[in-house]
Amino acid sequence: MTRQHLGALFFFTWGMVSALAQNLLTCDSNSPSAASGYFCNGFPKKCDTFVILRTNPYYWSLSNLSSYLGINRVFLAQANGFSADTQFLPQNRPLLIPVQCQCNGDNFQAVVTKTAVEGESFYGIAESLEGLTTCKSIREENPSVSPWNLKGKIQILVPLRCACPNLSELDWKIKFLISYPVSGGDTISNLALKFNITPDSIISANSESLGSLKPQRPLPVSTTLLIPLKEKPVFGSDWGSHTGTPVTNPRKKRSRMRKKIGIYVAVSVVVFGIGMAIAAVFAVVQVKKRKQNKEIPRKMADLELQNPSLSVQTTSQKKVSFDQVSQSSLDGQIIDIKPRRTSVKRYTIEELRKATQDFNPSYHIDKSVFHGRLSGENLAVKLVKAETLSKIELGLFHDAIHHHPNIIRLMGTCSTDGPDSYLVFEYAKNGSLKDWLHGGLAMKSQFIASCYCFLNWKQRLRICLDVATALQYMHQIMIPSHVHKNIKSKNIFLDEDFNAKVGNFGIPTSSEDENEEQPFWNKGYLAPEFLQQGSISPGVDIFAYGVVLLEVLSGEKPITRGAGEGEEDVRLSEKIESILRTENAKELRGWLDTSLGENYSFDEAVTLANLARACVESDPCSRPSAGEIVEKLSKLVEALPEGEEFSSFCESSCKPLVKAA
Repeated sequence: MTRQHLGALFFFTWGMVSALAQNLLTCDSNSPSAASGYFCNGFPKKCDTFVILRTNPYYWSLSNLSSYLGINRVFLAQANGFSADTQFLPQNRPLLIPVQCQCNGDNFQAVVTKTAVEGESFYGIAESLEGLTTCKSIREENPSVSPWNLKGKIQILVPLRCACPNLSELDWKIKFLISYPVSGGDTISNLALKFNITPDSIISANSESLGSLKPQRPLPVSTTLLIPLKEKPVFGSDWGSHTGTPVTNPRKKRSRMRKKIGIYVAVSVVVFGIGMAIAAVFAVVQVKKRKQNKEIPRKMADLELQNPSLSVQTTSQKKVSFDQVSQSSLDGQIIDIKPRRTSVKRYTIEELRKATQDFNPSYHIDKSVFHGRLSGENLAVKLVKAETLSKIELGLFHDAIHHHPNIIRLMGTCSTDGPDSYLVFEYAKNGSLKDWLHGGLAMKSQFIASCYCFLNWKQRLRICLDVATALQYMHQIMIPSHVHKNIKSKNIFLDEDFNAKVGNFGIPTSSEDENEEQPFWNKGYLAPEFLQQGSISPGVDIFAYGVVLLEVLSGEKPITRGAGEGEEDVRLSEKIESILRTENAKELRGWLDTSLGENYSFDEAVTLANLARACVESDPCSRPSAGEIVEKLSKLVEALPEGEEFSSFCESSCKPLVKAA
């Protein structure tokens, strides 16, 4: 062939591959299947291999990954060389997923069983697996399941792209053809360098599926390459230098071995000496403990004879102490993770009428919510339709989440003979974040009208951190992880100390909650992937959280209507992009909430604005995780001056007065 013919062939192939990448994730009947191109026309017909999956906003912890893909976490840990107790995984870390690849008709595929999350779609599943499968292939494996708005916890068969080495590759000692999902900027040359193999070996392994590609050309994302390897790769911090089977100088290798042996011997001697010393100390301590243990019962018996009530009092104190100690620290936030036996309580309508003085208008907070007080405890009583109550997954509220300090507790429910039911929540004395930023019914009913109150800078930072901590728990601690799907300033509540708590956790959105303006406001919180494909992932919550950050910074609404006819609505998430792009400090200062005056750090405001912009990136994979947000905000909060209370500022030195219970 002439050079011109080769060039034309290359560009034709490249165009076909690019089109393939764009269509891989679609559910259209004309789109390719997941295993398209990986033919199994030879032997073997089955093999144990790996696919590579980078941690992304859909999979952040070993527990969630194991739970969702139905793969034993011990196998996952062993494949990747870390402990099975490992919880959090860093962003974009490549993970080896062990699978059994087998011939299914004409093509290879590995099928895993995924547990669906409420509201997600086949498209979202395909997107989360980064090209290892397609929406169409998932649909083919699950013909009786609707591909959109899946029900939670149903089992979905997900076919992954894979292949087994053929006889000629086995002759070359190739043990694995590992499925690698291409990311932005990948080329055959840099992948060959990372895996310590030759570009020709990658081209040869993928010639049937991708045709002729130049080693230096960027590969199209959402496609999969087969990486031929003689041994399992190792992904360390310096990924690329410890994979494959590099050739080394035998003399240098023997010299390094001698040095290693010398080091091992020296270390062994030191460790042995330390071990003997520790053993001696331990023996002495044990002897002393035995003596003390013999004396303690005698002393306790004498004390109990002198004061018979002492033993009962000590038992009670020990119980209190145990409850206080059974806590776990999560990035500086104390969360009680000891399983609770208490469940969601069932209230009678008579109890709720008593608590709210028969739903007296003076107890009304907002829309269908009333303040109540029962058995000395403050409550928020919310009227809902009976069908809303039936959709609540009450099992969510039996675990530690029921007592998370940054999530409003669902304390109980109440069913009636009529069409209405009630939800009983933990009461937040200072209303919602929306009330404080934009004003609202709760603000008017609970605070003195003549007092203009607002949140100071320190309170705002703390509130942002509290909400991020709640999202970190939902996305990265819960098994399986939970997507809130309705993060907005209206669903963030403030207690008497202005600690933030995320509300409506596990509660389906109902139309009775919305006033005329609210549905329009809600559009400002919706992520692009949800608007376009209905895709639901933790990234949807992160996008909405980014909009809340922008509200906190600017005091503006999440979306505003166009000024005139034909003008588009302006989203706060789009506005911050243009403001930060100008790099004009004056413009950013003018955009910040005027209520703050000069009582804030401009550098901290810039940091928060950049974090918010990262959260509202159009690509969910470019958004930070909740854990990363917590880490960044914790540093800002730790840097705040000590010894100053987080109190709100009001004109005329007037503090907000909450209506007495």
